[in-house]
Amino acid sequence: MAWKWYEISSYKASIGGSSYYGGVQLFGDGFYALLKFHKEGPLGNASAPTTFGQRFYSHMDYQQMSAIVDLLRNEKPIRFGWYDQNPNLFHLMTGEEPVGEGDGLLAEDAD
Repeated sequence: MAWKWYEISSYKASIGGSSYYGGVQLFGDGFYALLKFHKEGPLGNASAPTTFGQRFYSHMDYQQMSAIVDLLRNEKPIRFGWYDQNPNLFHLMTGEEPVGEGDGLLAEDAD
C-alpha cells in the first residue's frame, strides 16, 4: 500500500471524442496516462496500472480539464501519482516552490 509517482516529461491535450469531452495524455519515463474528461453520466473507475503495464486510464469531470492543462503548461516539474490500492485516488503535483514566487516578473521591472 503506497503511492506510485512518475515525473511527467510531456503531454498532449485534445478536445472532442466520440464518448468524452476531451483528453490529456501524460508521458514519462516508462509511464503513460490518459485522463478522459466527460460532460455527463457517471464517471468510470480508473484502471489499475498493473492491468496494462505502466499505463493509467482515468475519468474526470470536464470542468477539471482547464486546471490540469494550466498546471502542465505553466509549472515544472510535475509528477503524477496514484495510490496502488485504489487507482481512483490520483493527482498531479508540482515540485516544491517558494511562497509568492509568482511568474518571475517583478512589478518594478514592468515599468
